[in-house]
Amino acid sequence: MKVFLSYALSLGGLAFVIAAVIGATMVNLSYPSARMRMLNMLAQSLNKAEIMCRTQKGTFFEPLGAAIKIGAMCQTTDVAILASATRPSYDAGCMPVTMHWKTLFGRGKKGVVLVAAGLALAIGFKTSPILHVIVAVLTAIAAGWFLFTRAENERQLMLARADILPAVDQAFAEGRYTRYG
Repeated sequence: MKVFLSYALSLGGLAFVIAAVIGATMVNLSYPSARMRMLNMLAQSLNKAEIMCRTQKGTFFEPLGAAIKIGAMCQTTDVAILASATRPSYDAGCMPVTMHWKTLFGRGKKGVVLVAAGLALAIGFKTSPILHVIVAVLTAIAAGWFLFTRAENERQLMLARADILPAVDQAFAEGRYTRYG
């Protein structure tokens, strides 16, 4: 029974880590290509850029969509006023993105603890820990990739604030937003 428990802990922990990695893969973007897509969309129409932002939840597009929404409510073309409104809304829009990553991180951390517990049980009961070691190595690789991807996502949030948010303000100042109704 104890041997079965060690296998269940290891495989269950691996499942938690895989779930976190799959969640991270779903919201992982290449910043250079995503930046170019957004800048091209901003050059065409802010309305289309706002729609595009709604499709990419969990990325830097989400706070950009919040900034575009607040910028549209300003109904001005003054860049200083737009910047004073869009920057705080961008920062507030970053909160759901970081919370999503914290949720994924918690799931992955739980998986790492389960894998370590399964390995410790296997060693403690003197069973063959070959499968446990393989699972632990796979978990370590997945956790390393996840940590790198999470740091990259946080970097993308900061880069988008510095690179793309001024382009949003400029697009409003040039009158590329169409008000409906």
